[in-house]
Amino acid sequence: MKPIQSGVPTQMVRDAYELSNKADPKVESGGFAERLGELVGGVDELFDHSGEVQRQFFTGEATDVHEVMVAGQEAGLAFALMIEVRNKLVDAYQELSRMQV
Repeated sequence: MKPIQSGVPTQMVRDAYELSNKADPKVESGGFAERLGELVGGVDELFDHSGEVQRQFFTGEATDVHEVMVAGQEAGLAFALMIEVRNKLVDAYQELSRMQV
């Protein structure tokens, strides 16, 4: 049995947290849009991996049921986190818009 491999979404969140706590974010190359694109790309990779594991399972290749379930849950959780981050960003934007009026 293979060990459960996780940590991709956790590592992405940890990296985003560390990036947000730096004293001078202008020193870093790229910017917020680039980092957000990387996070969305990571979620996309998780969905691709989940689809590949499901394909392997349905075609009879060597894949355990728990691997399929874990990959699906991991992708779903990463997507839910991405949606919550988007919702918070929209809320922050709306709050800033109200302050400017």
